[in-house]
Amino acid sequence: MRLLNGFADALPGGSARRPVLMLALGAFALGTDAFVISGVLPKIASDLGVTLPQAGLLITVFSGVYAFAAPVMAVVTGTASRRRVLMVSLACFTVANVLAAVAPSFGIMIVARAAAALVAGLYMPAASATAATVAPISERGRALAAVLSGLTVATALGVPIGTLIGQGLNWRYTFLFVAALSTVAWGALARALPPVPPAPIVSLGERLAAVAIPGVLGALTVTAVAVMGVFSVYTYLAWFASETAHLEGVSITVIYFVFGVCAVASNLLSGWLIDRHPPRRIVTLSLMGMVIVFGALWLFSRATLPRPTAVVILTALVACWAVVGWMFAPAQQKRLLHMAGPVGTIVLSLNSSAIYLGQAAAGILGGALLIRGPRTLTLVAAGCEVAAMVIFAITIAGQQEGTPGVPAAAVESAPHWSD
Repeated sequence: MRLLNGFADALPGGSARRPVLMLALGAFALGTDAFVISGVLPKIASDLGVTLPQAGLLITVFSGVYAFAAPVMAVVTGTASRRRVLMVSLACFTVANVLAAVAPSFGIMIVARAAAALVAGLYMPAASATAATVAPISERGRALAAVLSGLTVATALGVPIGTLIGQGLNWRYTFLFVAALSTVAWGALARALPPVPPAPIVSLGERLAAVAIPGVLGALTVTAVAVMGVFSVYTYLAWFASETAHLEGVSITVIYFVFGVCAVASNLLSGWLIDRHPPRRIVTLSLMGMVIVFGALWLFSRATLPRPTAVVILTALVACWAVVGWMFAPAQQKRLLHMAGPVGTIVLSLNSSAIYLGQAAAGILGGALLIRGPRTLTLVAAGCEVAAMVIFAITIAGQQEGTPGVPAAAVESAPHWSD
């Protein structure tokens, strides 16, 4: 309840409140779709007759397409009506998830996931730009935060519910659940959203030019490597819970619920911390924490414990993982804003692509390691976080917090880690 109250408090007031809430509902549907597949991945693999590593390619395809589609689609549709873009993208997203729900083969499922990612990459930039347009200037920050909160809340509520549906009934109903969410969002937006003019266009050249700002490329690399470590385990978390704690069926939902709630709490905690401490300190704390947690998961995977004990320990470690891991993105985003100055929001969109590239690589990396068991998976995940720490240390050497970037005319918004 506190989570929902906090979300309501983040909404702008007046006539902008309802449209922004509906935009956030669409983001909630997209966030659920992006993460919920982890909880039903073993069932998809079994039903479609593929190995679990092959099924992991569904996440790689979704994340990879999103990483490249979001900036490209924002440019391609830059002159179109924001309302039309939002309505078309949600309608196509619904169709893509229905196709996933009825997919007769793995090949069709790949097509469905790629299509969902393509239109998700169309929706999120348009939703952020629209929220900033419909809200008063003094409340634009709250409007953007509210839309992005839809992605974060999806981790705490949408993913556990979708996992419960998939584990208790059938994984196909999970995608019908997502389709139902996006259908509701489509209908609500059709009633609540006024005509919205096109947003300023940021060309691909301007986006790529932002990478040349000192420190930005290194920071984006840190993001991609850190995310790769996190999602190499998260992608196969249901399998990991089954192998180490012998959790099966609906009981796996508990792990995803604990992870999601702690991730949301961590995002809120990180916001408080970065207002009081240098963001690089929070990034360092998060990376070190993930090394420790993955090391603890490695030790846990080596132990032979009674099932109740194993479940309690795994749940506690997953909670710690979510807390330290989800502190990373807000702090990293604030660092990027400091580096990039007036083009900070453009750099945030690049950081979003780096996040999804990391997730795409994680699906392949984690899948390749499954045959070696949970020990190797967690050890390599810890290694990724160590590598991210090394790159981070190199990139911040001699760099001062708050170094501004170069000016630019257009701005846009990008989602948080839990996009």
